[in-house]
Parts: sequence; C-alpha cells; structure tokens
Amino acid sequence: MSSSNMPTAFSFLFLMDPYPTLNLETETSLALMTELLSRGHRVYWLEESDLYLDVGKPRGHVAEVTNVQPLVTGKRTDLPLETFSALLVRKDPPFDQQYLHLTLILDHLPPAMMQFNSVNALRNFNEKLLPLRWPELAPPTLVTANPAVIKDFIREHQVAVLKPLDDCSGRGVQRIQYDGETESRVNNYLTSLSGPSPYVIAQRFLPEVAKGDKRVYLVNGEPVGWVNRIPQPNNYLANIHQGAICEATSLSWAEKAAITRIAPFLVREGIFLAGLDFIGDYLTEVNITSPSAIRQINQAMNDRIEVKLVDGMLESLTLRLAA
Repeated sequence: MSSSNMPTAFSFLFLMDPYPTLNLETETSLALMTELLSRGHRVYWLEESDLYLDVGKPRGHVAEVTNVQPLVTGKRTDLPLETFSALLVRKDPPFDQQYLHLTLILDHLPPAMMQFNSVNALRNFNEKLLPLRWPELAPPTLVTANPAVIKDFIREHQVAVLKPLDDCSGRGVQRIQYDGETESRVNNYLTSLSGPSPYVIAQRFLPEVAKGDKRVYLVNGEPVGWVNRIPQPNNYLANIHQGAICEATSLSWAEKAAITRIAPFLVREGIFLAGLDFIGDYLTEVNITSPSAIRQINQAMNDRIEVKLVDGMLESLTLRLAA
C-alpha cells in the first residue's frame, strides 16, 4: 500500500534556520513541507533560538505552517517537542559548538520519537570524515591540524584540496599545488579558519571533477534520485552554491556497489536522509545534516523526489505505530 494512501495524519516538526537565510534555489525542507501539507499532514516550524530544555524536557516556541511559498505560519505556541510525531533537524552547517549543544538538548527526547535524521548520528558522524569508514571508497585523504604534515601530503600528491571539517556548500575549499609557495599557502589557509589549530581535510585533487560531482540522494539506504553537478569553466568547485551546472546522469557500477556497501550502516545509525557525493567513482562526502539538491534532481531528471522522501517517512512512522 502506498504511503500516500495511508489515512493516519502525522505532525512533523522541522527545526530550521531562519527563513530569510534559506537558499530557496536548493532548499529541500520547504519541498518536503509542501508535500506533507498536500497529503493532509501537519507541519510545524521551530528555530534554534526558540528551543529550550526545561527539567529534562525539550520544549520550543513552535509555529504551525499553513503555507510554504510564501511562508505562512500561525502564532508561536510553547509546546513539548515530544508532542509531535517526528522531528527533522534541518539546520545547515557549520557544525559548531552551538550545534553540538542543540544535539545535547535533543538527546532528552523520548527514544520512541521518530527522527529524520537521528540526532545521535548528526553529532557522532562528520559529513566529510564519514567516507573514511570505507577507505577503499574514498580518495587519498589526510586529517590534521599540522601544517608540516599537510605540506608533505601535498608534496606526495602534487595537487590537493583543503576543506574545513565543519562547513558546507564548498565554503572554505581551496586547491593547492606543490611548489615553492606551498608552505605559506597552507599557513595562510589555516590562519583564515576560525579557532586555534583547526583540523582540516587534505584530499588528493581529483581532476575528474571537471566531468562532475554526482549527488545521490538516499532514503533509508535506497537511492531515489541523482544529479551531476559540473563546475563552471576554470573552476574546480562543483557545488550548486558555487555556480555548478546540473545535468541528468546515471549511476555507475562502482557507485551502485558503494551504495550497497554503506547503506546498512546508514540504516543502522538512523541516517534516513543522506546525500552521497561521488567524483570519478570516489566517495568524497556523506551529507547528513540537511542534505539538499532534490530540486536540481527534479529538474534534471524530470522527477519529484520529495514524494519518495515523504513516502519513506510515512512508511517508517506507520510501521512504528504498528509495532
């Protein structure tokens, strides 16, 4: 039976960044809200500043969403979060101390409450480090705060990209070639990041990125949509936020094998929604905080991925009720 025909109405609480800060071109949460409302479910909006912990119970000043575009919400009401059928934490990185504290507050939710994705997973797994759990799938990668070690890595591979561990959308990514200026470039890069001696990722530069960085969207471990993001000419950043062009594509044998390899882990850890990034068959990131790009997948592949996402969430909730 299709989840879209299930009669039970659920209430979905979205923990969001403020609406004016959202990138509407790539925003996935709003597409999910629209689909949920069209099926008769109730949708609620909560921001980090309105979340609090009262005697061990997470509560928030919550507003019901009655329309998505334009966004229309009702009056904020102080409610315990366990009131709702499911929680979706959809805050974008950076994953900083504030984000960490948010997850610690949400740890107090009752275990029976559905979470898409699990708050434990959001805290325990870094999106850029997660591929290293399957090192055979990832490109040569180093994680360190030591500039000398980074320089040696760049010398070994001749060209590398440096990435901050806690950000997204291509922000802070820099390509560095080994030459007489490498040491100063590495030092300048580390100095430009916030915090003392920040850990960064150094990854062998993959020239295959010129042919695209493929985003594959998974729902409960199953691929439901994909799109190829091709960087602008003379650019190596294939992020949509950096001007990449999105094109229709297909999954390679290696990508299908990688998904089969890691899907059981994602399901086991409560990572229901995930965006996998592949460059030249290498797995480079596993996006779990607020994976996006379904609008680009829809446009390039003539699909409606939000339907599949909502189907999966409703099926999980219905099975939970029946258990």
